[in-house]
Amino acid sequence: MRLFVTCFTMMLSSMSFAELTESKPLSSLLTEKNWGLIRPDTACIEHYKFSPSGTVEIIGGQEIVTGHYSILSSDKGFELPAVIITFETDNQKADCTGSTENQIGIKTINFIKKESDQKIFFCDDSLGKKCPVYLRPEF
Repeated sequence: MRLFVTCFTMMLSSMSFAELTESKPLSSLLTEKNWGLIRPDTACIEHYKFSPSGTVEIIGGQEIVTGHYSILSSDKGFELPAVIITFETDNQKADCTGSTENQIGIKTINFIKKESDQKIFFCDDSLGKKCPVYLRPEF
């Protein structure tokens, strides 16, 4: 369902909430209440709701998962910030890809690259070269 990054060897440090709200791509995630994850391989849209308290709800297909997210930034100015989501609940229904895999306890790491207020990419790498999906605000 989400992008899984299994190799994460960069040295990252946690951002404070104040730094988070000042970060352009990340402040957008908190400003808009609802986001749709657009994937090139399906017309199904996953709906993300990020709250300032650090919780997230994702609904895709029939699946509903919830969890907590944290934001990490690199000490290196050329690397993108990352959002890490740890899943806590999963109704184990089919997601947009048809998977019913139980995601409780799984963590995902996505690097955040803002193209515009209407498009924030989830990238596989910290340099933003492999960004297969993006979020768009839902009104």
